[in-house]
Amino acid sequence: MSTYFSPDPGHFSASGAYYPTGHVFAMFRSESAAEAAASAAAGVAGVGGVQLAAPAAIEQAFGKRAEDTGGMPSLGREDQFMRRFVELAQAGKAGLLIEVGDADTDALGSALKAAGALLAYHYRALVIEELVEASPGAEAAAAGEL
Repeated sequence: MSTYFSPDPGHFSASGAYYPTGHVFAMFRSESAAEAAASAAAGVAGVGGVQLAAPAAIEQAFGKRAEDTGGMPSLGREDQFMRRFVELAQAGKAGLLIEVGDADTDALGSALKAAGALLAYHYRALVIEELVEASPGAEAAAAGEL
């Protein structure tokens, strides 16, 4: 069972970029696709909570912060990812925030890919791992070009 996305203030870095350590943030073509993927993600052993992020919730949570981080790039790419989430949300794409818990991230990545994830990033302590590679076709679909 998923809940609705509510960003935790502790998931933002000092520079304002989104960095939810121990979570995966994934994006899907639509809210209904994200809802279906939430069930698939919750079915992976060890996964914790799953939050459905409607496009408006993503824009509200990240829009202003994405603008504010634009002038000072972070050491990683979290600011770029946050801006990408906003761009996709503005095009009507929805997301999921998934607490990884003790889950096998390969199994979680496979479940998200099979559910049609356009992209999925696992935020670990010092690195962001791409669980679902955003292929050129997926990026075009995300941008509404297919």
